[in-house]
Amino acid sequence: MEGSCALVPTASPFDDFVSRHGGTPRRGMFGVVVHELGRRIVGGEFGPCGPLPREDDLIAEVGVSRTTFREAMKCLAAKGLVEIRTKTGTRVRDRTQWRHTDPDVMVWHYETGPSRAFLEQLADLRRVLEPAAAARAAQRGSKAEIARIAAAYKLMCTSIGKPDRHAEADCAFHTAIFAATHNVILARLIDTIAIGIFGNAVKATKAVIEGQRRSLAYHADVLAAIEARDETGAAEAAVRLLDSWHPEPERARLTQRDPGIARGVADGNRRAAVRETKSHPRGR
Repeated sequence: MEGSCALVPTASPFDDFVSRHGGTPRRGMFGVVVHELGRRIVGGEFGPCGPLPREDDLIAEVGVSRTTFREAMKCLAAKGLVEIRTKTGTRVRDRTQWRHTDPDVMVWHYETGPSRAFLEQLADLRRVLEPAAAARAAQRGSKAEIARIAAAYKLMCTSIGKPDRHAEADCAFHTAIFAATHNVILARLIDTIAIGIFGNAVKATKAVIEGQRRSLAYHADVLAAIEARDETGAAEAAVRLLDSWHPEPERARLTQRDPGIARGVADGNRRAAVRETKSHPRGR
């Protein structure tokens, strides 16, 4: 039986995201313990490559049965966070060994305050995946699949200023693109990058909301290229969309590495500026 000092589940802005994209449900003491200890490990409470507190001490702290606790530790071990050793106890693994693409691990980064390095690496991953997905959607997507991308875009236009609804529409837009690649492995990778979209919704600052409004023109470019079956144009539009979220110094650093990207960003920015002053037809 569970002890009387069992952890009480606490609400998190990411609970809804976990229910849709996470690997471990946040219900029952097993799920509560997995997410509690996962957050503490990712947040740095236990040093990298160092031992966790004694099993008996942690069991007393969280107030669950030994069986529940050990099952939770096996789950964390499967995510690469800990290594269970029979004689020397359980140790936190080096961060390079963590399964960072696991949606739960991604969420724990956000819940404990993502580092700049983590955010930059997530942005870099999106730059690898999203242009490739957009190009394949332009090449392979069916009329029905492209219609779903367009429908999600329309929802984005009508949900500016409503962070949760806009995040759902934004995620639906990218999910529809990944699904239109007709690559089931690539399509499932949307769970890995969706955390960045929901992370913006949780912050929901005026700057983020303005960024969402500004990004509509860039999303429209991606959609238009996919509808036109323009693979190269879709990939380039996806790059411009991602770059539009970078502050100017970071954008300059990225584009300096690739003159082609620099020209594409500049051209895309000019077109986006024109649409913002003329009211883009899709945004009406």
